[in-house]
Amino acid sequence: MAQIAKLKRGDLRDALIAYAMQACKDGHIEVMSLRQAARDLGVSSGAVYRHFPDKDALFFEVVHIGFFEMQEVFLAIRPEGAVAKTREQAIERCFALARAYIMWASENTALWHMMFGRIGMMCREEMIQDPELMRYTAFDVSLEVTRDLFRLGLLQSEPTMADIRFMWSATHGAADLAQSGARLDHEELDQICHDTAVRNLRSIGLEVETL
Repeated sequence: MAQIAKLKRGDLRDALIAYAMQACKDGHIEVMSLRQAARDLGVSSGAVYRHFPDKDALFFEVVHIGFFEMQEVFLAIRPEGAVAKTREQAIERCFALARAYIMWASENTALWHMMFGRIGMMCREEMIQDPELMRYTAFDVSLEVTRDLFRLGLLQSEPTMADIRFMWSATHGAADLAQSGARLDHEELDQICHDTAVRNLRSIGLEVETL
């Protein structure tokens, strides 16, 4: 990673987080070191370690940002309290959620894997201690999107938490399979997103024929 301009006082913490985020995008996060970050940022190793005692501490902050970025994508599809007004809108949101998750994972592969690995587990354990952070999560968005289907008469019974966990797991699995080594073009990813949404809807009793 190319050396950047000299940092101003107080900028180093944010610069380190930005450096690690870029390493995620470049696919270099697994081999990134704090010492190399210090060299590239033009500071001493001691200055870096004053902000982050080890890589895990830095990666923790990166993963935290990843969760918030993904949540913002979900919130854009169904903001809190924004009940679907029509059946068409409710169904479109289901497809949009599957697509948003799979595409976000595809575009942020290294970060996504960190979010659902060891560091992500540590981050989630801290986040669940904050009621405000847990008030309307990406999981809650998925829950409310499917509840909208029930409210609008598309489902005979209201989806349960178990239903949502199954759908979430299926979507997560589709995202993982899309990164399994095969180089998929945009059209193939679109098909995976579509098929995942169709199967999710079938799992809660909404037949394909109704779409």
